[in-house]
Parts: sequence; structure tokens; C-alpha cells
Amino acid sequence: MKSHLPFRKFIVLTVVLLTAVCACAQQRVSVTDSSDRTPVIAATVFAQSGNILGITDNNGTLAGISAADYPLTERCIGYEPATCAAGQPEIALTPATYALGEVTVTPDDRPVMRMICYIREYSSGATPTDTIQYFAEHTADLFIPIPKKVKGLKSKIVFRPLASRHYDRTANSRGVDSVSCRATPRDDISWFQLVGMPVNDIDETEAISSGARTDSVMGKHSRRSLMRRTPQAYTVLNDYLSDKKDHRESPLFFKLLGFTLDLTELSTNTAYRPNDSGHYGPADILSSTMALDILGRGKWIKKAFDSDAPVAMHGYFEIYPMSTEYLTVDEANELWRNAPTDVTVTPAPQATPLPEATAALVARAQKH
Repeated sequence: MKSHLPFRKFIVLTVVLLTAVCACAQQRVSVTDSSDRTPVIAATVFAQSGNILGITDNNGTLAGISAADYPLTERCIGYEPATCAAGQPEIALTPATYALGEVTVTPDDRPVMRMICYIREYSSGATPTDTIQYFAEHTADLFIPIPKKVKGLKSKIVFRPLASRHYDRTANSRGVDSVSCRATPRDDISWFQLVGMPVNDIDETEAISSGARTDSVMGKHSRRSLMRRTPQAYTVLNDYLSDKKDHRESPLFFKLLGFTLDLTELSTNTAYRPNDSGHYGPADILSSTMALDILGRGKWIKKAFDSDAPVAMHGYFEIYPMSTEYLTVDEANELWRNAPTDVTVTPAPQATPLPEATAALVARAQKH
């Protein structure tokens, strides 16, 4: 019987298909815990360019990675950062080691805890032709009432930046590749106003108190919380979209401002100083992160990015408490009204090294 496909064409087609299959196989990375090989959920994955590609799912994987994105950098609270080369389908993260200081007991006559933090902000936005990368460092304070209601306290439980440094990079298909140091935030892809710190006391779950290493709480559609206890830290991952259909939400607040943002990821991951009581509060926080993925649509987004296509935006924050002090209500109100002006941006001693691409962006911008 005569073949319907000439042999030479068959060989060429086979090679093309095999190449495509291999390419697809390289577009997924799996992140695990080096100690027990369990999936590391909500690890943030950076491309070699410094752009955020996304965060790992409930299986510890992230797909949609191209060959040009390698080597990758993976970062997750409670672990040391790691890199992943092309052709390496799995990367194992090593649990981080923390220098554990003492916890100060709240004085009864000073019911407001002022926490000063070093915060890193990584953000990126991408269209089919343009990429914007933004990095900022902040020294910020936060006023936390202890107990949760303190009469006469004027401050709000939000981070207040006291000093900041801003850097950005713009690249497009026309060959533009520019960097700059900014005096103000990049409002189109900066999400600092959304970043927060867990301020409620929590207790270990019964399963973890009984010896289990991990435990979880399910939401309507996916896992809402994942808790992990190690000798180094007690970590709590919270997924704020677990009750949302298709793991997506379009906040009405943004629609009222004239643009549409589809949140597809909004999670926090917090590491607490371990103790024997199994009870944790803000003073026990070693570090915290927040990750978000957003698809921007509508006229405002088109105007801001000069694009008719939706804009994929990612944000990742690292929060490192550096000091705490306990204040009276009057002292807290005075500090809230009159922010100190002699503050500088000082990286926290426990902060992990910057990704290489981010460090290169900072160095390049500072030369201009």
C-alpha cells in the first residue's frame, strides 16, 4: 500500500512534534521542601529578567514558563531562595534558619505596639509587546492595638511608609530598555496600599499540637489555610480567594474608579517564632509575604499601558519586622500625627539576598 505521507515529510513532522513536546515539558517547574519532598505552595517564581512569572499552585507547580525565562529564582517564606536551571523540572527549597530574639510582654499601661518594618515590593506588568518591572524598598511603621480595641486611638492598622526607594525598568519590542530611580511610587503597578500584616492572635491547630507537621483548612473551592510547624518556624499560608468561584474576584471598588481588575491570586504567608504554648501574636512574627496576580482590563488599563490587550500584573511583598515599641495612646496618636522625618531605608538583617536581576536593576538605575 502506498503511503499517504512521504517518508521524508514524516521524519520532519516527527522531529517538529518531538521538539514541541520537549518544549512543553520545559514549561513547568515543581517546587518542593528539601526535608520531606512535600509541595511548596505559593512560592513566587521570578524569570531571569527579574519579572514575576507567578506563584506555585496547590501541587507546588507553575506552568507557562518559556526557555527564555531560565534560570528561575524561587522565593517562599520559611525557605532560603533557590535557582532553577533550564531542564531542571524540580527545585527543592531548604528551610530557612532564623535568629530568634526574645518577645517583650505588653505593659498594661502601654496598649499600642508600634512595629517598624523593612518592606520589599516586587511588581511587574506585561503586555504582548511591553514589560514594566518595578522594585521598591520601604521603611514603614504599623500601629497595632493590644487588645484589639483601644479607646481613643486615632491611627489605622495600615503600613505608613516613612522612607522609600523606587526603581523601575521598561522594555518593549521596539528595542527600548530603560531604567530609572524614581522619587515617587509607580502607581500603575504598585500595590503597596494593599499590603498588610496579620494582627490577630492565632493558636496552633489540634493536629499540629498533637504532633502533625502540617494541617489545612478548606474553603468553598480550595484550601483556605495551610499551617506548617518546623523547629525553625510556625508558618501560616492564607488564600483569600479560596471561597471565590474560579478562584477569581473583580472588586467593585476598582470598577467604580473606572477600570476592571481580575484578582486571580491573593495570599499571605507568615512565619512565627516557634514556642511551647502554641499561641502566636504580632510580636512573634519573623517575616511575612503577600503575593497577588492581577489581570487588568478596561479603558484605564489600556491608557496606562498604551495597549489594547489585557495586562498581566504580578506583585510580591516581603515584610521583615525590625523593632517594636509599646506606647501609650497619647504617644501613639502624637506619632501618628507627626511622622518622624529622619528615617532612612535600612535593610533588615534577616532579609534574604535580592534576586540577581533585581540587584542588577538597582545597580544600573543608581548609575544614572
